[in-house]
Amino acid sequence: MGGSAASKLPAHAHVLTARECQKAFAYFDTDDTGLMEYPEMQEAFNTMMAPATVDITAFEGTTFTPNKFRDMVESVARQFPQYEVIWNLKRYISEQGDDDGVDLTDIALTKVFNAYDADGTGHLDLGEIMKMFTFLKIPLKILVAAISDQTFEDNKLTPDEFMALMRQLDEQNPWAEIDEKISTLAGGLGEGAPDLADQNADPDADTAEAEGTEGIPEGNKKALLVGINYIGSSCELGGCINDVRNEKDMLIEKFGFSEDNILMLTEDQDDDSKLPNAQTIRDGFAWLLDGAAEGDFLFFAYSGHGSQLPNKDGTEPDGKNEILCPLDLQDDWYANSISDDYLNDVFFDQLPEGVRCLIMYDCCHSGSMTDLGVTREFGPPPAEELEIKHRFLDPPEEIMAEITAAKEAAACSRSIGPGDRDPGAKMLWTISGCQDHQTSADATIGGQRQGAMTWALRESLEEGGQAGSWTYRYENLVNTMRRKLGQRGFSQVPALCSTQVELLERFYLDQTASP
Repeated sequence: MGGSAASKLPAHAHVLTARECQKAFAYFDTDDTGLMEYPEMQEAFNTMMAPATVDITAFEGTTFTPNKFRDMVESVARQFPQYEVIWNLKRYISEQGDDDGVDLTDIALTKVFNAYDADGTGHLDLGEIMKMFTFLKIPLKILVAAISDQTFEDNKLTPDEFMALMRQLDEQNPWAEIDEKISTLAGGLGEGAPDLADQNADPDADTAEAEGTEGIPEGNKKALLVGINYIGSSCELGGCINDVRNEKDMLIEKFGFSEDNILMLTEDQDDDSKLPNAQTIRDGFAWLLDGAAEGDFLFFAYSGHGSQLPNKDGTEPDGKNEILCPLDLQDDWYANSISDDYLNDVFFDQLPEGVRCLIMYDCCHSGSMTDLGVTREFGPPPAEELEIKHRFLDPPEEIMAEITAAKEAAACSRSIGPGDRDPGAKMLWTISGCQDHQTSADATIGGQRQGAMTWALRESLEEGGQAGSWTYRYENLVNTMRRKLGQRGFSQVPALCSTQVELLERFYLDQTASP
């Protein structure tokens, strides 16, 4: 493969977490200097892209910090998507095992310690540590609780005490992502470090203002919930209706939605007007968006089969449009499918500015279902064999042939797709049960048939990112879901997308942090 990794590419959200970056960096930084030299970087790319190669001779003589390493990896991945660079690297990381000791390395902790030891005493006092927590948006209450249980001479920590405390807090509070935040900070030191002298923020900075929610009026909350079990068909599922009923309970009990503002479409209600056929679902979208105004929060959840149709305009490199599968899909695959392009038209084009909208897809091949421009990927969890049913509906043979032809055409010319458009001030999130190339599981968990993704969402929220308060930042929430799915043996990797990078740090359904 020819080409240079130095090309200027559009900015995207990072698809490698700081933890994954630090882990990979540690493997290739063979002399453990905390900087990767050119030969080490070349070895990293040989590993990620074998048997292909990438030309990085333009960077000979350059040293790479973890942040520069991540930027270069992601740049090459965007330039050459056909080589699946990110997935190759994540697979390599996964194969190395978990007992690697690089989540919070001595190098990263030492860099942070030295940066915050402003007076050069060789100790960090509590004020300096609190300043670091405020800057990294780590709740101070977990630091205060730990300090109260320990004794430090003159309330000052040596480097060894600081390292032990940070590792203890990270282990006790995995939802806070302390390892990732410290690793990210350490990776930036030495290449434009933050101005530590100006960190005089309010210790209670984890507020609505910090999340960018100040000034957004509190409006109505509406939800459209679609669950399809395909009862009596050859593709029957067991957990989709349970999913949306569980979602409804959560919205009402935990997030302040009124039952009058929730429309549920399932085939078990003895009501033809609530059957989740294609037109009924489209009418549901119109109901959801009707009258939406600044400050409103809209919620759409779909549990059912997902599938694919050919993309014939060259906007999808794999030649496929992902689709939702209404109850009447098999009457006419083209007329009765709900495609990712259509969903983008509904939720991107028609969503008024100032209206927030969250979309949940618990179905197969759903990673980029709404075709949004900012995507956050998560590494693959360990997988075991389970007795599950996949929420994928196989297209007819003639449609599969059209998909193959569309993929070959797309390889010749990539057109601009919906996700490449300027999002403006749109506030839209999607959480999907898996990546575009994966399937989502319909399984029995805890004695109930349900979607693995919807189960992981509820379990994560119930555990509580903020001390049991059902409050979680989107990015941390989906990372926790990924871990829970892996612990249960599911191989699917949930996806998080949005219209703006900054929205990934907001709280789920814009809940505020607990005091």
